[in-house]
Amino acid sequence: MKILIIGATHGNELLGVKLYQKLLRERSDLLEHIDFLIGNPRAYAQKIRYTETDLNRSYNLDGNTYEHQRAKFVKNYIRLTEPNIVLDMHTTACKQPGCLIVGNLQGEMKQRFFRATHISHILEVQPMHDITSLGDNIVGYEVPNRDITAELLDNIKNDISRFINGTGAFSEKKCYKMTDKIYKKDVPPEIAKTFVNFQEHELGFIPIMTGQNSYKKQTDYLGFKAKRLEIC
Repeated sequence: MKILIIGATHGNELLGVKLYQKLLRERSDLLEHIDFLIGNPRAYAQKIRYTETDLNRSYNLDGNTYEHQRAKFVKNYIRLTEPNIVLDMHTTACKQPGCLIVGNLQGEMKQRFFRATHISHILEVQPMHDITSLGDNIVGYEVPNRDITAELLDNIKNDISRFINGTGAFSEKKCYKMTDKIYKKDVPPEIAKTFVNFQEHELGFIPIMTGQNSYKKQTDYLGFKAKRLEIC
C-alpha cells in the first residue's frame, strides 16, 4: 500500500506534521508505505492559513496565486506517484467530533480506510475546488485543535496500520451529505449561536463546521448544511 499524507494544506494546521513526526519516532516500519508532503510550504513557514488564496479552494482553477500554482503541483504529484490513498490532514477551532471529509463515499481504497479508521463521522461534501475533487482516493481528516493529543496521534497511526494490513472492524459510521453552505446573510448571529454541529437544528438541517472556525471571518458562509444518510 502507498499512502500520501499531506500536512499543512493550511499552514497553521499542524496535525499532519505532528503525525509524521510521531511516525518517524515510533513507527519506522510504516514509513516504507508512506510519502509525506507539506501542502502549503510558504504558509507553513509563516504559520498562517494561506498567503494569497485558500489552497483547499484552489484545485482545478486557473488562478495565478501561489496557492493556485501549489494546487497544480499537488494534483500533478498525486498523478505521478499514484498513491492508493491520500490523507489530507486538517484541524478546526469549532466544537465537534473529529470527522473524515470526502467528495463521495465510493472507491475501494476509501471504503477500506473507513473500515480501518476509528473516526465515526464522515461528511460527503459538494465540489468546492477542494482536494477531494481530485479523485476517489482522497480522504480529509478534520479534528478540533483541542483534540490533537498523543492519544489521537496514536489512534491515527493505528488507522494507517490497519489500512495497510487490510484489517479493522469499524463498520458503524455516521455519514452525512452536504446540501449547501450556511450563508451569513441568511442566519442572524443569535440563531447561529444555537447551532450544535452534527445535531439537527430546528431549521431543518444538520450544521457542520460552524462556530469559532476559519470560515467565520474569511468567507461569506459559517459552515455547511447537511443531512444524515441512512446508508454509508
